[in-house]
Amino acid sequence: MAATILQSLAIAAATVATFTNPTSATLTGRNCPSRFPWETIQLTPQSLSPKDASLFGFSNPTRSRIHCQPKCKSFPGDPSWPSDTVWSRFNTTLNGALIKTIPLAAPCYRNRPEYDPAACQRIREAWSTPYLHVNDPSSAMFPLYQGRTCMPTEDPDASNCTLGGYAAYSVKVENVRQVQLAVNFARNANLRLVVKNTGHDFADKSVGAGALSVWTRGLDDVEFLREYDCGGYRGPAFKLGSGVLTEEVYKAAEENGVTVVGGECRTVGIAGGFIAGGGHSPVSSLVGMGADQVLSMEVVLPDGRFVTVNEKSYPDLFWALRGAGGSTYGVVTSVTIRAYPKIPVTTMSFVYTTSPNITADTFFAGLGAYMKYFNKFTAAGAYGYFLVVSIGPGEYLFSMMPFWANNMTKAEVTTLVNPYLNDLANLGIQVTPNITEYSSLFQAYQGSFGPENVGATDSHAASRLFPKENFKGAKLNATLAAVRHAIEGGGILVGYNIRAAPNLKANQHNSVNPAWRKATAFFILGAAWPADASDAQIQQASKTLTTDWMEKWRAVTPGSGTFLSEADINEPDFQMSFYGEYYPRLYALKKKYDPKGVFYAPTGVGSEEWYITDQVEWIPTQNGRLCRRR
Repeated sequence: MAATILQSLAIAAATVATFTNPTSATLTGRNCPSRFPWETIQLTPQSLSPKDASLFGFSNPTRSRIHCQPKCKSFPGDPSWPSDTVWSRFNTTLNGALIKTIPLAAPCYRNRPEYDPAACQRIREAWSTPYLHVNDPSSAMFPLYQGRTCMPTEDPDASNCTLGGYAAYSVKVENVRQVQLAVNFARNANLRLVVKNTGHDFADKSVGAGALSVWTRGLDDVEFLREYDCGGYRGPAFKLGSGVLTEEVYKAAEENGVTVVGGECRTVGIAGGFIAGGGHSPVSSLVGMGADQVLSMEVVLPDGRFVTVNEKSYPDLFWALRGAGGSTYGVVTSVTIRAYPKIPVTTMSFVYTTSPNITADTFFAGLGAYMKYFNKFTAAGAYGYFLVVSIGPGEYLFSMMPFWANNMTKAEVTTLVNPYLNDLANLGIQVTPNITEYSSLFQAYQGSFGPENVGATDSHAASRLFPKENFKGAKLNATLAAVRHAIEGGGILVGYNIRAAPNLKANQHNSVNPAWRKATAFFILGAAWPADASDAQIQQASKTLTTDWMEKWRAVTPGSGTFLSEADINEPDFQMSFYGEYYPRLYALKKKYDPKGVFYAPTGVGSEEWYITDQVEWIPTQNGRLCRRR
């Protein structure tokens, strides 16, 4: 399979010369934003001694052929692994920003020098909170594919606390020069390179055994540009460092009387993985995806150069970086995004379950009643976030958490949803909705979404985008049947009634999965297992998720796909599912800008050229060494 994919993509790579060549042209206007002060601190060839240049200098284009590269990335213990002296020299060039990885839960283990029962207790209590992992240089929020090698424990004599899939070293970057040094060192020393911002990714793209990690969370500047006038756009905008969190941008927008497109989870990095993956939002049904809002980006390329990327400068990269995933074409240090006028938001929430008066058939008929209105609700600019889960044999719960109506009053929302609520009542499902008006997106966000729960290893998720045709006529019945099959089998559905709204004022010419432009639903499906499950139990649950439940979803959505940041790492034909018809072009750009394979991420563009050694089927981790398929 991999060989077939590589052969077909080689044809696409051969056509790379047909794409727009990079250009140094810049956007013009009366008020184009300057770089952040830390973006002016850059590496130059003149700043390195001849000795350091061989380690930390820029790419030599004459050595770019793949066949000149070793098959595997250098790994701790290999003769090629940098010596302690070299790592020390690297730290000196970074002005002390290098961190040798200590697993976050190491204080829980007596055989670790970091053993500290009090610290362990604090870590155990905070493990499910995202901020603990955001503020650690290596930890990921979903540690299943890291390998679960150092989880918090009450047993101090447990022996399982190793680095596993965590990077060997991290660079706590504070300026562009440090990013350039890290990229150059990884390329010149043949090290695996990963990029961590917050660690919020279902497939653990920010970890990698034996890797050097670029930790961007510290790049958290926020600048409001009230009178942005550059490159044809005039209006309010924000310039954001790549480490800025969703909740931080929403707060800044509130303080400045505007609205921005951000995520639902508080700790998602807007200028990092959120935009890189496309970025769905509570306001997407009104103004489109997060990637649609980008005006310009600052990027460190695989060859170490620092460039501005926009419609005029590197337009092909500008297209690719907005939707095709992070850790692929470079390290984004900042983005500039458009802002919109402040809008009110009205939310509605309610819960119902099966009961003596509501059978399972009636319950799922109620879910079908909601699906019937998906196209109408999103066309009105609304968004629905809901949960469907089994709570016992033949018993189910539906929770609207919440229905989110952009730029609507309570009266307008009531008029919009009454037909749906009447349909529920006609089925015998009586609900008492809680409808609340908020003056702004930030206020609604604060009232609707708390910090997410993370850190568990007892579940795994997959997802699918459902086109609007799935919620009409006989197709609706088939879609409902496929969804019901998964939930009755034990699947946990986290649903979004959402669309990527057309927006003539935004730049929607980007690499966001084309399936988003046709969808009015995005469903995440979780498979769960006991906390003490064996690998065999996890394998079976993951296999059922991918080959049974999700296969039925794929069957009712032919030609669609899913959101790569919240998807199944075992997804078959991930190229089509995650990138759609854009994949050949994206692959060609990968070969053009990263011919040496500096950047790798599981299921990322070009990742089929690589494999991780020592894997367990259905539970792929980042614990082995990274090697080329050749």
